[in-house]
Amino acid sequence: MLATLAAIQLLALGQLAGPTEAPPGTAQAPAQPPAGTAQQPPGTPPGARAKAAPSLPSLLSAEPLSGTSAALGWAGWSTLGAAWGQGITPRDDLGAFGDFDWTTTEMRLGGWWRRPLGNAGSFKLAGRLGVSWYLDFGTHWAHDGNHGDRGLQISPALLVSAPGGGGVFTVGGELPLTWTVWHGGGILFQPRLTGAYETALYDPVTIGVRASLGARAGSGGAPIQDAQGQFEFLVLAGYRLF
Repeated sequence: MLATLAAIQLLALGQLAGPTEAPPGTAQAPAQPPAGTAQQPPGTPPGARAKAAPSLPSLLSAEPLSGTSAALGWAGWSTLGAAWGQGITPRDDLGAFGDFDWTTTEMRLGGWWRRPLGNAGSFKLAGRLGVSWYLDFGTHWAHDGNHGDRGLQISPALLVSAPGGGGVFTVGGELPLTWTVWHGGGILFQPRLTGAYETALYDPVTIGVRASLGARAGSGGAPIQDAQGQFEFLVLAGYRLF
């Protein structure tokens, strides 16, 4: 009985004394942050947050590249082309592109700028502006009203994208306007609605498809100026450069 009482008193004294300190010279494990707390890289100032790169770097979607760089190539009906983009700020992207329509023998060489406009639930919105030099080599095999020409094209666009199906879906409205300078000058107007899907094949390669429906009309001395509908279907391949 006396031994039992003594044991109870020893246990009570141990709880009042608090945790046992490690012997001198014994290294203690550093305190771990609470579960769910993001780890900051060494040297990161307190309170600073690194801008996360997009999960699927895309030159077509409404999500900025956030400092990364990517390239994209496409082929199909009825164009071949390639583009490159670089995130110059967490929100702004700049790039260059070139494409060739093998049915009209029209080529565009230029640059583009993209900036996000906000979110609507899971949807991201962005604006994009393209400026390019327009060249028409004048082949008649698919369009009798075609002729050689040169000019300047400005192409504003509104982009809406959302994740889904293991990738990203993008819908865009584009309003390319081309001023031609040969044959007395003219104007081409080619509004179109586009839809694209991109997904990762393996890091850092992406694949996808893009389709568009639009119209074409012109005035003055512009080539192929008769009003007509236009359809496009392209296969995409992308690559994250860094």
